[in-house]
Amino acid sequence: MRHVDFMHLVRLSEQACEEDAAAYRRSVWWFAMFGYAVVILLAAGAAGTLVVVARAWAAHGLRGWMIWVGLVALALLWVCLRALMTRFERPEGYRLERADAPELFKGLDRIRRAVKGPPIDVVMVDASFNAYIMQRPRFGGLVHTNYLCIGWPLLCALEPKRLLAVIAHEYGHLRGEHGKFSAWIYRTRTAWWRMYVTYERDDSLVSWLLRRFFIWYIPRFNARTFALARQDEYEADRIAARLCGAEVVGQAWNEIEIKSRWYETEYWRQLWRRAAHQAQPDPMPHAEMVARLLQPPPEPFAREALRQALQELPSYDDTHPVPKDRLAALGLKPGVPAWSRRSALALLGPVVRRVAEHFDREWWQEMRRDWARHREHLAQCREHIQALKPCAAALSADEWVEWARCFEALSADSPAPFYQRALARDPQHPEALLRLAELQVEAGDAAALPLLDRLQAVHPHHGLAACTMAQELIDRLQHDGQEMEIALRRRWRERRERFEQLEQEAWEAFVGAHPCAGLGEPDWSEADRKSVVDELIRTPEVATAWIGGQHVAAMPGRSYLVLFIRLTRRDEELGRDVARYLMHRLPFGGRLRVVLVDLDVGEPELRAAGAQPIYQRRRR
Repeated sequence: MRHVDFMHLVRLSEQACEEDAAAYRRSVWWFAMFGYAVVILLAAGAAGTLVVVARAWAAHGLRGWMIWVGLVALALLWVCLRALMTRFERPEGYRLERADAPELFKGLDRIRRAVKGPPIDVVMVDASFNAYIMQRPRFGGLVHTNYLCIGWPLLCALEPKRLLAVIAHEYGHLRGEHGKFSAWIYRTRTAWWRMYVTYERDDSLVSWLLRRFFIWYIPRFNARTFALARQDEYEADRIAARLCGAEVVGQAWNEIEIKSRWYETEYWRQLWRRAAHQAQPDPMPHAEMVARLLQPPPEPFAREALRQALQELPSYDDTHPVPKDRLAALGLKPGVPAWSRRSALALLGPVVRRVAEHFDREWWQEMRRDWARHREHLAQCREHIQALKPCAAALSADEWVEWARCFEALSADSPAPFYQRALARDPQHPEALLRLAELQVEAGDAAALPLLDRLQAVHPHHGLAACTMAQELIDRLQHDGQEMEIALRRRWRERRERFEQLEQEAWEAFVGAHPCAGLGEPDWSEADRKSVVDELIRTPEVATAWIGGQHVAAMPGRSYLVLFIRLTRRDEELGRDVARYLMHRLPFGGRLRVVLVDLDVGEPELRAAGAQPIYQRRRR
């Protein structure tokens, strides 16, 4: 299904939900039943065929056609039964018992009585900055085990009443009959997708038959149920607000938005820098979170993180409302929250230390070899700086940029002076221009605008980035009370529209081609390679990675790379999340496409195309 057709169906479902919610839910139920009916009918047809073959065998003896027809029918029956019995893996983490955290369980009991929901069977703590409830079907879906998973970073970052508000939101998804129906639809959406992934790489005839149905059915089912899933999020917010207070819910969402961004961008970056002088982190990361995540992020970071969150636009790729809409639905105004004064770890009692040790032990077992590799990399950076220092007066722009990269890997201080020295040598140096402008935009410095003007004029392949940063800086400066000329804003908007058209043409040519088509040597520097590998080391979900380069005629001045990654476990949803994360986080100046091995392409295919292995996570 084309994306425009998918969006059209989503809008129709939203309109139907607004006009008559009951009729809309009935239509969703019938369409869900239609999908199951098709698989059941195929299974029944296969079983009937086996009965006919068995009777023919009994009446006339074994014939060659009976063997082939029987095998096909048996294979179809097996494929259909596997589709209907999709497994949901148990969540991973540290299981809490009531005796471990009596205060937490008391809070859960209060929420359950208020919501009138089913009991929580298992409470887990995992390593994510998140909280969720998962219903895991058993005995063919006749009964379910309800898992509540609370992220350790979330427990460290929020005070108890805000954490309970988040849990109340999650519990709100299981409320009454509407909750049961929404939860069933959610499980069905997940199940259909897992069915498709299961048979996507299977080339047998019977799998092809089901796969063709999934290709038609799954996008339409997701589009029809989109409005239900998003409305369910709003309803869960309203339930949390009724139980805990709208102000508490709003403060919780604001604090999560800001602290989660700080956790992802700063906490782990600062931790990995410690490899320069620590053979093993001391304190270990999860133990350190107990104090670090309760501390307020720097005020400029908090304001900027919240501003970026509020600029997010609704997307048809995610059923969760954007922060601005979520707060508006609760009747709240956005703002930097009053920070939590004590962490929700108080709800866990004496088990806190054991949980922290559990996650730190797992983390170190997984990452200790990568920590050693990163430590070696930082040592090389330090040695490189020492080698450059005696020659500082004669260094080229490229060498000043290398110094800046090494300094940035080792220190939290700004590398801006090194990029300024590089521009003194070569005023048009692309990386120095780009990185110095980025640093000044992050600092909210209007001096970035002339740099961005030069960048887009001299290096068109950085044009869209320059225009985006310029508009972001203008918005930020105006938000801080500075007067900005209308003509300046209009000029950058017109430039951005022109570069967006060029980028769209180049990107469509890049992603429209098969990822293995025309693969060649990657066009990147050794410093780029080390930076990418360094980021892969810090992404524990990645087990193996390969790289290849492609040529895109629409933007010949830019390097285009295809990064093939294999995850430590096969999970479609996780893989898409990791791919999006890497495409935004990997320090590479060109364009990067992240492709999932075993889901998008097979390893033999990428090896035959000439992709080069660049990273293999070492096992303990």
